[in-house]
Amino acid sequence: MGAFWDILLAAACALGLAFVGWWLFGLLLRPLPGREARVVVTGRGGGEELEQTIRSFLWLRGLGLLRCPVVIADAGLTPAGWELALRLTARWPEVILWPASDLGDYIARA
Repeated sequence: MGAFWDILLAAACALGLAFVGWWLFGLLLRPLPGREARVVVTGRGGGEELEQTIRSFLWLRGLGLLRCPVVIADAGLTPAGWELALRLTARWPEVILWPASDLGDYIARA
């Protein structure tokens, strides 16, 4: 029975090392958008999928795969959707809420 646990532990260690190697290799070779790039997420209606979308981009930021800010473009958010977008921007400072009609001004300023 001890040999089974040794094999299982060795396999887990090998998988862990393979994952770390793959991750480090990806860090060295992937192109990263600079700070001048923007991720624009369109906010409509009640923002039903807005929080999940924002969380997925922030997860990529947490992994170091994304450096640019995330912009929620207000393209017809309801009052409930606007409130949700405001909560997301208050929670995460790298998320910005901007009217879709003025998005060109925001990009030109940045």
